[in-house]
This record gives sequence, structure tokens and C-alpha cells, in this order.
Amino acid sequence: MPSSPRTSAAAATEHQHAVQEFIAAARAVPDRDWERPLDHEKWSPAQVAEHLRLTYATVANEMAGGSGLRIRTPWLLRVMLRWRILPRILASGAIPEGAKAPREIRPGDGPFDRDQVLSALATSAKVAEEALVQHWSDGAGHMTHHVFGKLDAPTAMRFATVHARHHARQLAPRATT
Repeated sequence: MPSSPRTSAAAATEHQHAVQEFIAAARAVPDRDWERPLDHEKWSPAQVAEHLRLTYATVANEMAGGSGLRIRTPWLLRVMLRWRILPRILASGAIPEGAKAPREIRPGDGPFDRDQVLSALATSAKVAEEALVQHWSDGAGHMTHHVFGKLDAPTAMRFATVHARHHARQLAPRATT
């Protein structure tokens, strides 16, 4: 997928805002609802926060030369999804309903201490973001998505921004109750 024409600084600022939106939404969830599932067979706000933390930790690990997510789609399907679905996600800012997280970034049952998980999430997000900015135009750094495959730094940053906002929107109804 071609790189976005946006600058790394603009993308990093947008990403930071998305992470802060998620953290604000997570902090606004009443204590009684923090560990309660959002809906039948859905994660709790605590698990959503842990999922994001795991996601950023995995991206940061891969950007540092370690392992990332395992690709789970066959080559031809992956090419088709990258061509048809990924551009829609990046343009609309919406992840399709029912998208499933891969095993590596699924949270456990908890409980998850809100302050600890949100602090670790903020740190992991910043480390991953800095690594993506560092490799913005050199082509050396990438993030592996379990469905779309290897994403260059600008595409990965945009996807991370969409992903953080997707989960912030999930928590917003809880934050107002």
C-alpha cells in the first residue's frame, strides 16, 4: 500500500490525540463498570484497555526487531483485502463490526488495574509511535497486521490511530452512565 502523503509529525499528533481520547474514555468509565462486559460476549472496558496495551507492546516489539503478529490470511485473500477493505478503513476511520483480534493481543480475564493498564498503554503507544516515526520513509520499519500483512510506517500509524479511536467509541456509552 502506498505511503500516505501526510508528514510523520502530523500523523504522530493525530495518533497522540486518539490515544488520549481512549484514555479519557477509559478513565470516565464508572468503577462499577470497569470489569463488566460491554455487551454479551464482548470485552469489558478493562479488557479493551489491556487489548490496546498488548497491541502497542507487540508493535513496539516488532519495530525493535522482535516478533509481531502472525499473518493469518492466505496471500491472495490478503492482497484482495488490502486493496478493497484496508483503504476503506483508513479513509473512513471505522473498523468493520465483528472484526476479531488475533490470539496474541487478546486480553485475559483480568482483573486489570485501571491506572496500571492505562499507564502501560500510554507508554507502549508512545514507544510504538516513536519507532514508526523513526522509520517513516526509510521502508525498514513495518508493522504486521494479522489480516492485511506487513504495513509500512505511515499506513501502520494511520491504522493505529483508527484502532485507538474505534475502541474509544466503544467505551463512550459507558463513560456517560
